Amino acid sequence: MGQKTWSDVLWGSQSKVAYLLIAATILLLAMLGGREIWTQEHRWADIVYGMFYRHDFLHPYLGESDYYDKPLLSYWMIAGVSYLMGQVSTWALRLPSALAGILAIWSIYRIGVKLKDQRLGLLSGWLLLTTFYFIFWAKTSSADMLNLGGTLFAVCWYFEKKEQPGFANYAVFFLILAVTSLCKGLVGAIVPLIVIFPDLVMQGEWKKHLRMSFLLGMIPAAIVYVLPFWASAYFGSGGGYGENGLYLVYRENILRYFQPFDHKGPIYTYFLYLPIYLLPWAFFFIPSLFSLKSRWNGLSTSSKSMCWAVLLLFLFFTLSGSRRNYYVLPIVPFAILMTADWILSGADVLAKRYVWAGRVAISFFVLLFLSFDVAQPLYYAQGGMRGFATELKNDVSKVKPWSDWQFVMLDPESKVRFYLELPPTVKNYVMPGSQRGEQTQASLMQAWPVLNQLQPGVIFISRKSYEPLLRNILPGYQVVEAPPTLGERLLKKHNPNAPIAFVPQYQ
Repeated sequence: MGQKTWSDVLWGSQSKVAYLLIAATILLLAMLGGREIWTQEHRWADIVYGMFYRHDFLHPYLGESDYYDKPLLSYWMIAGVSYLMGQVSTWALRLPSALAGILAIWSIYRIGVKLKDQRLGLLSGWLLLTTFYFIFWAKTSSADMLNLGGTLFAVCWYFEKKEQPGFANYAVFFLILAVTSLCKGLVGAIVPLIVIFPDLVMQGEWKKHLRMSFLLGMIPAAIVYVLPFWASAYFGSGGGYGENGLYLVYRENILRYFQPFDHKGPIYTYFLYLPIYLLPWAFFFIPSLFSLKSRWNGLSTSSKSMCWAVLLLFLFFTLSGSRRNYYVLPIVPFAILMTADWILSGADVLAKRYVWAGRVAISFFVLLFLSFDVAQPLYYAQGGMRGFATELKNDVSKVKPWSDWQFVMLDPESKVRFYLELPPTVKNYVMPGSQRGEQTQASLMQAWPVLNQLQPGVIFISRKSYEPLLRNILPGYQVVEAPPTLGERLLKKHNPNAPIAFVPQYQ
């Protein structure tokens, strides 16, 4: 199939929105639980598992520590899926993010349609769907894709309903902002407001919204937003919960913006990471930026307002004192809209950039499918954390039921607790990463005093790098190691962080 034909099928004369939504569903939902959980996903796993363990869904804990750094809704979504499935699984952890990704694709399509036409909407949808970091976060359990999906849906609602001012439409708009803010924080409301501001000003839309129904429409959203924090403060904890959700909103959103206490990336952070987060479309976005000067007078008001929206978002995040690479994610879809508008600009839409866009889109869809839905699940197959949990449970259950054993965690990876389904009350000794390679037998026994007075029926869970020292400290224990994954075997890769268990031997 030729390059021109691919463009026609995706967003041209032969295109259908159904193709885009089917492709998004396949790419985002296929093999969703195939990869082991990584980095921050363990937080959502631990917190949601702890909610079920304590029968308390109003007070998030990380292990046994109060942890209200994020509002409750992202945990509740995972808990709801887990309840329906009967367990907290990797699939349940990631499904809300994947569904938010599908919502984001549909929303950017509708925004493009309202800004110009269906072709812009479809092109924007395909560009976003084939953006690497969009797929990465849509298949990761976190609040970031929930925030992005809600943000785009709010902007979509504005463009769909801006010609129909009234209490109901205002109420829905502000409810979307409230729900999105309950996933990650106030950025879920701020980003949509920044995006629509240029349109309100340049189109003169603000005048028609100066009405009482606009203010009244905020009331249901305010109630919905405050209700979880109120419930958390007044129910269920028995006065023993040490964190206040609304204060954490202030600390994590306002105080962090003006007086950052961590994540202090340099001022140029987003100059580097916005192009990275736009790959592969950064190679189209950058020339679209450089062409703005020559194209500006010919741009429609809608196109100009989107350019201003991208600039204002970039300034908003750059001026924050707290910067991390993935904080740039909310800018990505609006930069995509701006890029798609440039690809379709000019009298000759069959220009090279139009043809190349179709080729890149279909190529990266295939590459992303092979990477996320084929290669990653295969890499983690036949071993790893899942294999370790299965083998350990089978071995020790031959002696006595799994629930009758006691466990002590000796600095294993955080995700081990999730795969072994251990309660948050299990003792966990943590070692700073910089000190792991410096330990001796004596220093380990000093750092982990539980090793000095061994108790019967206790299984110690640690990581492979500690095995030589722990074998000397625990000579009478049976060792259960994680079998290597298929990828580790093929690549002959040694994983020093692989889990390992020391089980008391029984006659």
